[in-house]
Amino acid sequence: MNLQGSLDKLNSKPLKIVVMGIASMLIIILGAVLFLNPLFVSGAQISCPPTTLRVALGLNLSSTEFSVFEGKYELVDYITQRVISTDVGNGVWMVAPAGNSNIQIYNNGNSINGLGSFILILRQKDNLNNNVFQYMNKRYRGNIVIENLNGRLQIINFVDVEKYLYGVVGSEMIPGAPEEAYKSQAVVSRTYALYHKEHPQLNYDVGISTQWQVYGGYDSEVSKGTLVKKAVDDTYGQVVYYDNSLIQAFFHSNSGGYTESCENVWYSNFPYIQPVYTPEDACAIQVPQSGGWPGNTYSWEKSFTRDALMDKIKNWNNKHSDNIINVGEIQEISVSRLAVDPQTREDLSTETESGRATQLDFIGTRGVKSFERDGIRPVFGLRSTLFEVIYDSTVKVWNAFGSQDVLSCTKNSYGIDTDKMVTKLNGNETYYYVLGNDGITTVPKTFTKVIFKGKGNGHGLGMSQWGAYGMALKGNDYKKIIEHFYNQDKYDGKLEIRQY
Repeated sequence: MNLQGSLDKLNSKPLKIVVMGIASMLIIILGAVLFLNPLFVSGAQISCPPTTLRVALGLNLSSTEFSVFEGKYELVDYITQRVISTDVGNGVWMVAPAGNSNIQIYNNGNSINGLGSFILILRQKDNLNNNVFQYMNKRYRGNIVIENLNGRLQIINFVDVEKYLYGVVGSEMIPGAPEEAYKSQAVVSRTYALYHKEHPQLNYDVGISTQWQVYGGYDSEVSKGTLVKKAVDDTYGQVVYYDNSLIQAFFHSNSGGYTESCENVWYSNFPYIQPVYTPEDACAIQVPQSGGWPGNTYSWEKSFTRDALMDKIKNWNNKHSDNIINVGEIQEISVSRLAVDPQTREDLSTETESGRATQLDFIGTRGVKSFERDGIRPVFGLRSTLFEVIYDSTVKVWNAFGSQDVLSCTKNSYGIDTDKMVTKLNGNETYYYVLGNDGITTVPKTFTKVIFKGKGNGHGLGMSQWGAYGMALKGNDYKKIIEHFYNQDKYDGKLEIRQY
């Protein structure tokens, strides 16, 4: 059943609405009327059909505007089911909260009366037309619910999952990708969305940004061409199950050649999110480049002078007062790659299979500050946790045991001079000299420049989009691509691609 049919039936049935987080309320259901104390409402969860998604287009807004671009819509007071307007295609509509318990509507600047509740719906009058509305200069399919949530508005797009995917697949998969790569994205994105619908944590299912998956709406559908719609249609209803449950279908841009297990990036562990070798990620450097993209999704560098590093840390501290870096003068940035035991959450003696960092330590004159797993990336804006740290102060020194020590801070190091006296390296100078294969070079005692040299783009879990691109170029179909990234070969058929 579509959303319109579901909502139409509300005139003859009691309204089904779940109110989340209410401290105090009075509910009386008579026909389709719901009375409650709106001062305590923190989000109304409206039921909808199994294949309809609730997509949050806007949250915590002081006002909003929309208009009908194409098709036939009506404006309805959701609580009373009173039709406010059947001529919604006439100009621009503006909605604002009226206190904490009502909504005020304007059409082309003129106030419209008749709304008696805090939930308004822009509803398709039929599904035969191509119904498209415009919001925030973007066009979308489906309906929208506008709710006054304690004096602020939230805008939720109710849209069929297949129509939703028309606006996702082209926004997520690389432009010009092979057809099988688009199909793999369609199945993975459908699974991702429907998993969140089955396991809602908010009064909507998904958002529109990279925090969820990018939803470009009808504009994306039109601009990305027919191959996107064909990929969605050809995989209609197909999702990925593991042991008869929808998987959490994580995906990312580029794994840098090797994906990782979930517990080494986040804290949960899933049997279908395990490391897989994907050399096809390198195809990102084999396609035409524009300003470094897409090659920099596979291989990248980010460098900081000491002053720039301190500015970066200062900016971090200003925005993260509960997680500041305060270790005095930084002597070294140390990286650990120890894998995590998925059961005990303790560090193992072995490194992560992909080589990703699991801990980064700022070592300073006043102590150590650590960041773990995917929490490492935001500190410096790194593309991934698959990186190494290189300093201009790093030297390798043979020790008494015949092996090499790697030193990046020699400020308090001593050596033996030509008179066989133990002495501080070049006295109190900030640098010293090293004789190597390239002759004599000057090395600072503490770094003046640090380079993060890495591979990959994103968290590295699940499907790599560039890996899917490369696998499709090699002739793999979308099912082989999905089975590769979600570890079908390890689990003897527990992973299935089938109809939802």
